[in-house]
Amino acid sequence: MAALNRARQLAKASVPVLLLGETGVGKDAFAHAFHDMGPDQQGPFMAVNCGGFSRELLTSELFGYAEGAFTGAKRGGMMGKIEAADGGTLFLDEIGEMPLDLQPHLLRVLETGEICRIGENHPRKVRFRLIAATNRDLKAEVQAGRFRMDLYYRIAVTTLALPPLRDRRSDIVPLAEYFLAQIAARYDRPVPQIGHGMRRALEQYDWPGNIRELRNALEGSLLVCDGDLLEAEHLPSEFGLPNDLTSDVPPPDHAGISPLELAEREAIMSAIRAHQGNLTSVARDLGIAKSTLYVKLERFGLKESVAILRAVQN
Repeated sequence: MAALNRARQLAKASVPVLLLGETGVGKDAFAHAFHDMGPDQQGPFMAVNCGGFSRELLTSELFGYAEGAFTGAKRGGMMGKIEAADGGTLFLDEIGEMPLDLQPHLLRVLETGEICRIGENHPRKVRFRLIAATNRDLKAEVQAGRFRMDLYYRIAVTTLALPPLRDRRSDIVPLAEYFLAQIAARYDRPVPQIGHGMRRALEQYDWPGNIRELRNALEGSLLVCDGDLLEAEHLPSEFGLPNDLTSDVPPPDHAGISPLELAEREAIMSAIRAHQGNLTSVARDLGIAKSTLYVKLERFGLKESVAILRAVQN
């Protein structure tokens, strides 16, 4: 939640942001959120994975080229992603993988607001917001001579560290419910409920692949589930779950909540998902006063789930 709150604050200004975190923590999703909440949201969003190309291809991808710049160049040349991001956002993922000799060229664009395509001499004006991301320690890369210090300070005007999923276990089930709704819609299937065994399995697993692994596991589970209830047994076999997590029988005590209250908790959470966190609509749907709903949210530990659901919807 702290990362979400800081992201909302940083999104309002068009300063460069450096996203830090392990692979799969959702840096691309945060970059999109920055763009959608920022002042240039009507402009283009252009993304480049700096670790996904050879040096030559990355140069063309970023800067573009003029006609005849090299053998095999397209007729009429090609616009690069930096130029295409004019008026919007440029997202450079895995920026720590950028070759050292390309870094001064990017630095010059950031400092002058001008770009030259390969094979051209006249500069083109560009204005964009830069969002960079890395799973490397760039300060250590600077000390090792693999990343330019001046570029580091230019892209890290503000930084946002995204914690791994294992360090925010209370987010796991709300995120799972959000992803399940998306996955079910893609396959034109009803959204399944998350059973007690599945809930416990999701919360206890360490998720080394973070959000990306969670999304993939949920998609695989949905495809092998014949009913409308997902349980731990539907998770991929590599999870290696203990036997007590594969049962669909709820634990005798869920943080002091009785089985009847546990069913009530599930009903409230289903209504919250259906109404996308709108508590006025949830209370009306359940036929209870909004003040009563707030009491139950506190009792069942659902306040943070509501906040997360609202955040991902926005």
